[in-house]
Parts: sequence; C-alpha cells; structure tokens
Amino acid sequence: MSDEGRLPTLTDAKGMGGVIAQDGFDYQLWDSLVRLPAWLANPAFESLIFEGLEDLEARFFTPHAPRGRLLERYQAKSGALTPAEVRDVLISFQNFEAAYPHAARVQTLVTPSLPSTIAWLRRDPLRVRRARPFYAPFDDVAAACDARLRERLVDAYGEQLGGFVAQSVEFDQRSFADRDSALNAFGIALDRTLPSLEASPRHISDAFDALSNLGHRSIGVPLPRQTLIQTIENRLGRPLAPPSSFPLRIRSDRNGSDETALEVDASAFSGGAVGYPKSAGWQDGLLIPLDRVARWLLETGISRVVLGGSYRLTTAIAVGWSLRAATGFELEIPTRDGIWATDDRSHAEECYPAWQIVEPETLDGNKLVVSVGVLRDPAPELPSTAGVPAGAILSAHLPEPITSAHAAQVGVGLIKRAVDTAAARLRPQSISLFMAGPAAFAVALGHRWNAMAPTQLHEFLATERRYVPTAYI
Repeated sequence: MSDEGRLPTLTDAKGMGGVIAQDGFDYQLWDSLVRLPAWLANPAFESLIFEGLEDLEARFFTPHAPRGRLLERYQAKSGALTPAEVRDVLISFQNFEAAYPHAARVQTLVTPSLPSTIAWLRRDPLRVRRARPFYAPFDDVAAACDARLRERLVDAYGEQLGGFVAQSVEFDQRSFADRDSALNAFGIALDRTLPSLEASPRHISDAFDALSNLGHRSIGVPLPRQTLIQTIENRLGRPLAPPSSFPLRIRSDRNGSDETALEVDASAFSGGAVGYPKSAGWQDGLLIPLDRVARWLLETGISRVVLGGSYRLTTAIAVGWSLRAATGFELEIPTRDGIWATDDRSHAEECYPAWQIVEPETLDGNKLVVSVGVLRDPAPELPSTAGVPAGAILSAHLPEPITSAHAAQVGVGLIKRAVDTAAARLRPQSISLFMAGPAAFAVALGHRWNAMAPTQLHEFLATERRYVPTAYI
C-alpha cells in the first residue's frame, strides 16, 4: 500500500525522519527552549515532545476543544529553503489537519529566513496580527485586512491550501548561530516572563544546558510540565514561584485573551445586541467546558482558583457551581473592594445587615421560584416580567451593598438555608432562580449551590422588561 492517503503516524517516513536523521536537531531544540518560559507561564501548558509527528509539538489543556486539548506544532528548518520546499511544509501541515481535524491550534514553520520572493509570508500576517488589537473596535477595518491577506495567500497557493494557511499557519524567523546565541535568547525570555526570578548568568546557563541534555535524551518521549520545571529549578537553585492560586479567566465580549491564565471563552454568553443562547447552547458552550476545567483541576491536584475577566450573572453562577465547595474548590473572586475568598467565614451573622426573606406560599407548578436581589429587588416585578404568581416567590433582598467576602458568605448561607427550608416544605421538582446584584456575589452563591434541585437560571432583558431562561444546572 502506498503512503498516499494514509494517516500520518509515528512509524511512517515522516514520523521516523527526525529519529533517523539528527541534522538540525539543535536548531529546533534551541527554538523550543526559547519558547519554554512563555509556555510555563501559561497554566494550560501540559507537555512537549521532540520528533513526534512533527519536529516539536506542545500540548495545552483547552476546555472548548473537542478533545479537551490542542497542539501547537513547529517544523524547524535550519537551512535555506526554496519556495517549493516551503510549499511542501505547508502541504504537510494541511495533511495533518485533514487527517486530524481541530487537533492543532496553530502550525508554525520556523526558519532563519524565507526566500526573498515569499518573504511577505511572515511580514504581512505578522503586521495584520500585531495591529488587530488596535483595530478591534473597527470590525470592518479588521475584516478588510484579514480578507486581503487571505486573498493574497489564495493567489499564491490556491483556494484550498491558501485558505488553510490564512487560518492555521504562522511563520517565524529565528537565527541561532551557535549555543551562546540561543542561550542569550533563552535568558531574555526567562527574564521577560519571570522578571522577579533574578537568576545569575551562570545559573541560567546551567538550566539551559540541563534542558538541552534532557531534550537530547528524550527524543520521541513526552516531557511533562513538572519535569521541565524541576529541571530548571534544580539548576537555578530556587523555585519558579507559581501563583498561590490557579488563575482562571472568563473571557467576555469586552476583553481579550490572556496566556498567563487558563481561559474559558464565555463571549457568546455576554448578552448585548446578539442576545443570549438557548439553554442547549449554554450547556454545550459553557457548562461542558467548565466541567472539563473542574475535572482537569482536580486531576492536577488544584483546589484554589482565582478568577479574572468579566461575566454576566448566569455565567457567574455557572462558574461558581462548576467549581463549588462540595467538590473541594475554594475561589478568590475579584471585586472593586478587593478579593472575596469563599472560605472567609470568620465573622458571626449578627454583625451584618439582615437580609429580608419572604417565604413562598406555594410552588409555581412544580417549581420553587427564588428571587435574589442586592440593592434592587426583582421579586415585585416577577409577576409581570416572568409570569410568576406573587405568592410563589421565595424572595431574598438586601437593600444595602455587599462590601466584604465574609458578608457575601453570610448572605449565601442565609439564602441557601431559606431555599432548603422551602424545598423541604413544598417538595419542588426544580428551581427557577432570578437574580439582581453584583456578579461577584452570583459566583459566591453558585459556589455553594450544591444538593439543590435542578435549577433554571435567567437573565433580565432591560430593553424588553422581561426575563429569559439561560443555563440549566
């Protein structure tokens, strides 16, 4: 059987090429070591491998990916390439994507230089990518730049290959004349990523050499994150000082990405002009990825998480519920008044303003309706905005702002007990939760929303003066 049409595997000619021929290995090794500090600063980075299905591949936990992981793949060519050889590399990238769709986040050709006739392959995409954040508010400008770049790639390589390159390929020019030039680049990358490390040149050189030796000994063998960290720490003589709490960033339509935190993309759940998805969309696009995050964190031995980013109330509750106390998590929630820690329960309840709790007389069908309001009380409007009978509402209202973590925990405890009491008396099959208040408090409430009946969450559409169902937890 010919190789044509066969899936790329570790034992075919391409997969064995790096094992059999070592030419250029130092170049790809040095390139990987210069990238390594940034990878280690990314908490989603799991491991790397030399001479797997590509010269170098790095693996990242990615909760939204179909497999829960994505690869970054690098083909490093230390010698001068012809335009035809560049095309061959691009075709090999395309073949991998065709064989294993959506396994790679990006595939990169690394070389000291490109042929002059195609030098624009690096220059033009780099220019567009660097300017993209500046033009983010101008969708039409950014779209025109992307479209023109794609058009040029299609002119050069045809619709199929050119379109693929525009979407999934990057070009990186790196020149390492010798070990010392690579060491210098590694030291700069380490200082840029970990400026507080203040390692001596001798220790940095020792770490570089130890990593180089490890790479030479580990061709075709995965190198886990912790192995790489320990190798560096052993030579530096000090820890790399990971953050005390694991950084998790919720991305909305109002913020960009952050490679120093594990990111959950909640931009499709930000409301605004596009509105909110149906319940099934919340399940597939948010709750399932959050569940993957929770499982991955527990498998990694992480239980304390610091949140970042921005999020609507439903997303806030879903984040807290996915990382809830009952499964062993504690959260640090950012607010304008500082961080609210979910394990801050040091003050007695009588020290805080009393919540106004109104118990329900009955259920709404088979549902217990729960209204939670901080400053604004949504309960009086629920008959008109959600069609809920007035007597079927458990209302919890605090007419003052919450200004501390322990006050938030007191409020969460009071609400949870009120819901437990009403549920024991009325025996609902499910809960409908309506909320007005700060997103930080919604996270705290979701964090302890365990052992509850299935709960339908809602968002308020101010322009239409009505609630819409969102996630179902």
